[in-house]
Amino acid sequence: MQSNSSTAAGGGQQVSSQGSALRARMLAQMTEKGLAEATQAAYVCGVLGLVEHCNRRAPEAISVGEARAYIAGLKEEGVSATFRSHASAGIRFLYETTLGRVWRPISPLRRRMIEDMALRGFTAKTQSSYVRAVEGLVRYHRRSPELLADEELRRYFVHLKCERKLARPTITIALCGIKFLYETTLRRDFTLTGVPRPKREHKLPVVLTRAEVRAILRQITEVRHRACLTLIYACGLRLGEGCRVQVTDLDRARGVLHVHAAKGAKDRYISLPSPVLPLLEACWGTHRNPVWLFPSVGRGGIHGATATSPVPLGTVQQVFRAALAVSGVHKHVSVHGLRHSYATHLLEDGVNLRQIQTWLGHNSPAVTSVYTHLTEQATSAAAQQVGRLMQDLV
Repeated sequence: MQSNSSTAAGGGQQVSSQGSALRARMLAQMTEKGLAEATQAAYVCGVLGLVEHCNRRAPEAISVGEARAYIAGLKEEGVSATFRSHASAGIRFLYETTLGRVWRPISPLRRRMIEDMALRGFTAKTQSSYVRAVEGLVRYHRRSPELLADEELRRYFVHLKCERKLARPTITIALCGIKFLYETTLRRDFTLTGVPRPKREHKLPVVLTRAEVRAILRQITEVRHRACLTLIYACGLRLGEGCRVQVTDLDRARGVLHVHAAKGAKDRYISLPSPVLPLLEACWGTHRNPVWLFPSVGRGGIHGATATSPVPLGTVQQVFRAALAVSGVHKHVSVHGLRHSYATHLLEDGVNLRQIQTWLGHNSPAVTSVYTHLTEQATSAAAQQVGRLMQDLV
């Protein structure tokens, strides 16, 4: 991935045959992981900047220490945060994925925490969130968690809440991750720190009408994207559940969809509406991947048949936001709003609340009962009662 004197700005560089092979391998790996073309270009540009900084040496000859020092120096040089972020991610991807090197040695404490989480069956996403939470604590105090006093832990959460003003879910994740480290891995009494759990917020979800759902979905022209978002609404799936649907999860004979290892490591079956089957079949016909119904098709959409990973969640989110922007719907809603709308629409049509709870995968009926406040019938009936009560005011 070597370049001539005009490389760092990116685009059209002459590289050696060895560098070209490395670059091609890196691009193929990024495509396999579903990174967008713009992201791939930014990553490559970041690597080329490193090559220029190191006198055009091949990346294989540049040590991890040199690469990390280069990234640290970008901030001192006043380089924009966006470029630093892309350069850091791209260079790390090169060393970790393409070259197979250890970018950051794992400390014994971190390794033990990861092992403790794995033993308790935590998902990879939860493990990653907890590790990031502890990393934030370490960056703030610049010391190992083992050396921090209870008051220092309390001070960190004051920083998150009062200075950074982070949202409750973000603080809760940080609290859970750090608490796990101290109680499980370090075996310390976390209650002595005096850090309270943030008060739960009670916000009603944004719900789309049936017409609004269809108005948004009609704006999606790419078959695989439309099929994915349609299935998310038609079965009330979470975003990750919808993206990870496998071909064998569809049971046409029984008319159900099998959701594997969902939130809480639970499986469940959901009624699969027959009207969506032709769209799902058309979607599969565009790639014929033997595993994934919605594979990561990669650059140019040509790797669908051989993809080994599902469509990235970010891709589906971007498609939904773009469709929402041109649909004429002015509600602030995300992909998860389709799941809320599904539950509300089923309740409006008389489907039993217990059945909706099962399809959604909720542990408690109290969680599902929130949708009783969102149905059109309940809202209009209450409004009529208020109108009758207030009719003689003026």
